[in-house]
Amino acid sequence: MNDRLLLGVIYGVMVYHLFLKRPLGRWLQQGFLRQGRVAKAQTHLFNLLVGLRLVPPITLPNIDIQKLTEKPLPTEYEVRLWKPDDTQACLEIYQMNAPGRFPAEVAQEFEEVLKRDDGSMMVVEHKGRIVACGGTSLDGSQVTLIYGLIHPEFQRKGVGRLLLLSRLARLNRPPVVVQIHAVEDSIGYYERYGFVRFSLWHSQNGDAHPSAGTTLQSEHRRNIAVFLVTEGYPLLQSLNSSTEEVAANLGV
Repeated sequence: MNDRLLLGVIYGVMVYHLFLKRPLGRWLQQGFLRQGRVAKAQTHLFNLLVGLRLVPPITLPNIDIQKLTEKPLPTEYEVRLWKPDDTQACLEIYQMNAPGRFPAEVAQEFEEVLKRDDGSMMVVEHKGRIVACGGTSLDGSQVTLIYGLIHPEFQRKGVGRLLLLSRLARLNRPPVVVQIHAVEDSIGYYERYGFVRFSLWHSQNGDAHPSAGTTLQSEHRRNIAVFLVTEGYPLLQSLNSSTEEVAANLGV
């Protein structure tokens, strides 16, 4: 290889990494939010180039902790871990939210999660009445929020934010990626707090639905826990350590 050719290669590599690498990566990532042959080609090429380190992998922005904690939480509610006696109330809340929104198979999946009784679910009560439920599934450094459901009478009253904060507070070993597989008319709620769409998931009938995610850092986890305690809500048992360990680590 002569000197002129070598300089041309070096120059081309520099131009690519300085000006083309990130724009190309962003364009290819759009394939994860689309359907069709072009989208499939985009995602395949993206995965290939990520493996070769020629485009950066998908990174999700930090959660908007300021927006999550800028307003006081509602009062007269209690947050606790789910127990088997709560099954019927949770299923009823699901049915109130389900018509025309959720894929048919989700109801059965929800019942199976409740039957597992693995400590991943929690409920919100108002004067002894269950008005919301939701869970958190942990897989290494990746977390999925599952089945966040609010009774229609208690929507738009801050209960959803209380449930979201309480679920995030159970993650004791950030940083973690927090994702949710939602439906179109509910994904905007999470985008309000810093979640961004990064992919699609498909129901059994082939319909596509949005997935969104964010990154929870250690300082965000600490701020959330302190905020909950200040607002009068206890820290529930973490998914990966005891409540006492969480409180000791946070100094609350």
